[in-house]
Amino acid sequence: MGLFNTLHLPAPCLGCGVEIPLVLQFKYAENWQHAYKINDQLRWNSRHPRYNDGKPGSAHVVISAISEDCPVCKHDGDDYLIHVYNDVLISIEPDDQRYNFFDAKSDFLVLEQ
Repeated sequence: MGLFNTLHLPAPCLGCGVEIPLVLQFKYAENWQHAYKINDQLRWNSRHPRYNDGKPGSAHVVISAISEDCPVCKHDGDDYLIHVYNDVLISIEPDDQRYNFFDAKSDFLVLEQ
């Protein structure tokens, strides 16, 4: 996968239902092992844009993410969606497959410029 970022938040495990410190791995903005929380502003590398996935300033972006294994039940990682509005990480939800990242050949989709 190379370099990626993480989003950390308390959320129930989709396997056992216990609230855990959920960690989501994703590739968007500057991929440099940045650790984020909900409502954090994404970091962009203006000096070396090749380290960025996407471009700053989009009104709404949805990112494909995968969770790390549950520390309680060891449930394998699940697929999630991260919603970003104006470069701020706003919310997550389990991936219901409504977005086709495969055909887009990207880990993110710009829904609104």
